[in-house]
Formats: sequence, structure tokens, C-alpha cells
Amino acid sequence: METKVLDFLDKQRVCCLTTLLEDGSPHASAMHFSHSNEPLEIYIQTENTSRKCQALLSGKDIKASIVIGFSEEEFKTLQMDGNIKIVNPENLNDIHQIHYYKLPDAKKWKDDPATIFLVFKPTWWRYTEYKPEFKVISSEE
Repeated sequence: METKVLDFLDKQRVCCLTTLLEDGSPHASAMHFSHSNEPLEIYIQTENTSRKCQALLSGKDIKASIVIGFSEEEFKTLQMDGNIKIVNPENLNDIHQIHYYKLPDAKKWKDDPATIFLVFKPTWWRYTEYKPEFKVISSEE
């Protein structure tokens, strides 16, 4: 992924996450996120009782989409489709370091028994800049 896109991710903290519920209908949520660059993975801390986790509790990956970038002044967005799953608690140490560095206030829920982490792995993405002139960078290029 291009440096410009990774720099954009570094500056952002909020995304819109859409997951599929057990009946196949979509559910969208505004969420804080962190990420790793290599490989590109998006990390989301949430509660295992949330609607977005219903279909994930079986332990399987499900399809999901994420949109990042909501500023009308900046007019940049990153859209991604991919797969999401619950992170195995034994694999959380590195994710905790990444997530709580970017979102230190989220650490207050770290020890809550309902707290889980989701990992999103994109299979497709498109970054768009609408200002000062229209430019698109995509995984399809």
C-alpha cells in the first residue's frame, strides 16, 4: 500500500465498520481503530455482546467493510472490503501495544471481561482525494 495511504491511516482514529449479522443483514457502527502496516490489519476493541459481533462468536471470519475519512474540509476517504474475526486472546500483546498507543483512553476497558478485539484484513481498498483535484489510488491498480 502506498505511503500516502498509510500516512492517512496514521492520522485517523474513527471508522465506520459494517459487518453481517447472523441473518445476513448488514450492521454499521462508528468505531475507533488502530492498525498495523505490514501486513495491513485494522484492530477494533469492542464488547462481545455488541450486535457487530453476533456472527463472529462462532469463531469464523465474516465479510466486512470499513470506511475511514469523514472530514468535508479534508475530503479524503479510504474504503476497504475484507474479512473480520475475533482475535484469539493469546495473540493480544502486540495488538494492545499498537491500539493503546494510538487510543490511550481505550485502555480503561482492557480488563473488562466483555472486551474483545476484532481484526479486519482487507482484500480490496480504494483511497480517494477529492481536493485539491480528484485522485484515486486502488488495490486494483
